[in-house]
Amino acid sequence: MAVDFVFSFQCPEYFVLQVTINSIIYASEIAVIAVGVSLCYSILRFANFAHIQLAIVGGYLAYSFATIPGLTLPLPLAVFLAAIATGLIAVLIDIIVFSRIRHISAEGKMIVSWGVALFIRSMLAAIYGGSAKVFDVPTEVIVCQGGIFTTLDITVVGVTLLLMVLLHVFLFRTRTGSALRALASNYELAVTRGIPGDRLIRLMWFLSGALAAIGGSLFAMQTRLQPSLDLVILLPVFAAVTIGGMSNVFGAVIGAIVLSFAQNFLIWIDFGSLFFGEPWHIPTQLRDYIAVLALLLVLLLKSSRAGGEKK
Repeated sequence: MAVDFVFSFQCPEYFVLQVTINSIIYASEIAVIAVGVSLCYSILRFANFAHIQLAIVGGYLAYSFATIPGLTLPLPLAVFLAAIATGLIAVLIDIIVFSRIRHISAEGKMIVSWGVALFIRSMLAAIYGGSAKVFDVPTEVIVCQGGIFTTLDITVVGVTLLLMVLLHVFLFRTRTGSALRALASNYELAVTRGIPGDRLIRLMWFLSGALAAIGGSLFAMQTRLQPSLDLVILLPVFAAVTIGGMSNVFGAVIGAIVLSFAQNFLIWIDFGSLFFGEPWHIPTQLRDYIAVLALLLVLLLKSSRAGGEKK
């Protein structure tokens, strides 16, 4: 788990290093989930709130595969199976719900996705209860040049980097990936040229669900697993996607990095000493408000830019 500190300016080099480490770790946790949101938006053009719940589903499935008596599996295998299962659940949700509302507006689909999210949340609470569950992940603390992190932190960052490389290779080095990018660029034109739109949409749902499951599992390992974890993930994920561009898959990764650094450095800065002479830092509990502020600023900038282009 990323280490939290009460920061001051007594040793800036040390704290800058620690904030940088924390920011990279937190960005890695957000990025995997954010990429799935962006992948869905790039083709279907709506913000899928149910994607966050798929991340929680993946976390619970991974926990179940790793802890159910008689089924106990190594954690990497448990997460892998959870990713496959969540990807199939995402496809099933598309077949039952989203495939039937392709024709309605983006706003309508977004509202439906919120309903799906609430349904999944209530099902998780009914099955697993509201108590928190903790992954039994052995980890060691590492101190390097004054920065503190853990072996679990290294795993989270490493898995995120590996997934981003694999996704890049798939999207830009395979025919199927090129077809998906063609659908994202111009769906109607791609379909008229023979690209199987429905089949590739199902593939997109599977990939999106699998990424959500892995991201949710990593997030839960760093914190704890409970149905309300979606409230912790929701704001930073959608803020990251908005910052990076809703339809830009790898822009979501950049957005996660920008947001994470902004949150951690704003919490680190001693605004009180800078302006009033008395130490005061933004409380860590207000981290999500920084995400909301970033989201609003980006939307306002995009709105003003769109208004200027119309003139």
